[in-house]
Amino acid sequence: MSQATSTSLISQALKRLGNETLVTDADLWLANILDRLYEDHKWPFLEKVATGAVAISDSSIDLPADFDSPWDVNSFKLRDSDGNEYPLAFATQYDQDNLISPSGTGAPQHALINLEDMTWRPYPLAAEAYTYVLRYRYKPDRETGIYTPVFPNDAILVQALFVDGLQHEDDDRYPVEMARLEKMIRVYKGKFNRQPMKSQKLRLSSRFRNPGAFR
Repeated sequence: MSQATSTSLISQALKRLGNETLVTDADLWLANILDRLYEDHKWPFLEKVATGAVAISDSSIDLPADFDSPWDVNSFKLRDSDGNEYPLAFATQYDQDNLISPSGTGAPQHALINLEDMTWRPYPLAAEAYTYVLRYRYKPDRETGIYTPVFPNDAILVQALFVDGLQHEDDDRYPVEMARLEKMIRVYKGKFNRQPMKSQKLRLSSRFRNPGAFR
C-alpha cells in the first residue's frame, strides 16, 4: 500500500504548487481522489475473498460489510460437503414476486444480491447445506485525520493533488499536468494488465441482470 501518510502526500503536492496554506482543501481533494480511483478502476489490491455457511432454505445471507461489487462473473461459488464446487450466476435489485417459485428449493443456480440490505440469497433455496465462496471488490472507508491511503502508488496521489491544486488556483499548468496524471495512471494500470486473467475495469450495472429474465 501507500508508504506515505495523507499529511506527507498533501505537503509534497502543496510545495510543488507553491501554496502550502491549502491543507484543509487538500484533505478533501485527497479523499475525493481516492474515491474516484477506487470507483473508476478495478485494482487487484481491492480484491477480497469471503466464505461462509449456507443453511438449508436460507433466504438471507449477509454480504461482507465492505462489499462493493462482485469481482467478476465467476465471483460466487457453492461448495458441498464432498468439496465439489458449483458456480452461481448473480443478479441484483430483485423482487421475489418476479421469481419462479421464489420459495422453491433445489440446487441453487443464482446469487440474488440486495444492495440495500447488504444480503444475498440462493435461488432456488438450497436443499442441502453448502459453504459459499465470494470474490469481491471492496471499497476502503473514507478516512479523515492522518492516515495511510489504500493505494500503493504515492506518485500518482501527489500528482493528482497537485493537479487539483492547479485547478483551484486556475493555473495555466493544469492541462499539461492533467495529461501527465492520466498517463501515469495508464502506465500503472499497464503493470496489472500484464496479468491476463485480471480485467481492470468492472461496472456493476453492466454485469447484473434483472431476475425477471429468470422466467
